[in-house]
Amino acid sequence: MDGVLRPMPLSEIFYDYLESPIDAEKAIRERPPMALAFCGFLAAATALSLWENLGAGGFFSFTFRAASIFLWSLLSAFLWAAVIHLYASMRPQSGAFAPTAAKSLVVYFGLSNFAWALAAVAAFVSLISNPLHYLSFLLIAIAIFLNLALKARGIKSVYQFSGPKSWLLALAPYVLIVFFGVCFIILGLLGFFLR
Repeated sequence: MDGVLRPMPLSEIFYDYLESPIDAEKAIRERPPMALAFCGFLAAATALSLWENLGAGGFFSFTFRAASIFLWSLLSAFLWAAVIHLYASMRPQSGAFAPTAAKSLVVYFGLSNFAWALAAVAAFVSLISNPLHYLSFLLIAIAIFLNLALKARGIKSVYQFSGPKSWLLALAPYVLIVFFGVCFIILGLLGFFLR
């Protein structure tokens, strides 16, 4: 049985991801644990749906929101991982990447979504009376920062980009969404006033 590559338990990979990134990096590159990534996307969807839905709507509304957030985050992670992989492979100085590089990046994106568990805490903090009520927004801001930082760490780990470039690639989809949103609003206003 020597030389047989046995999968590392998901709990060990998650623990290493937090405590010993180098060990986790090796395990994720050898055999990307997609189940762990799906758990991260599901945890984020559940926490965000709870935060948005607490005190309003019922079980159906909660389930529908959680399912839509899950599908959106999963599909966008696959799409963005494909774009980053394409960009990394088109660079002139890029070496040969592992065949599982894009899958590993999706796993890193899924693991970064565990940061959204703070949204569930924020949901309950928001129920507290006024002075502490605003802490929920601080918790959401911390969750956003952690999510982006862990995504940047994943991009850096898989493709060996520099820190600033990894952060830029992690932020790029959100910047593009805001940019196109602003352009759409400006074009709509111009159309309204030039009519």
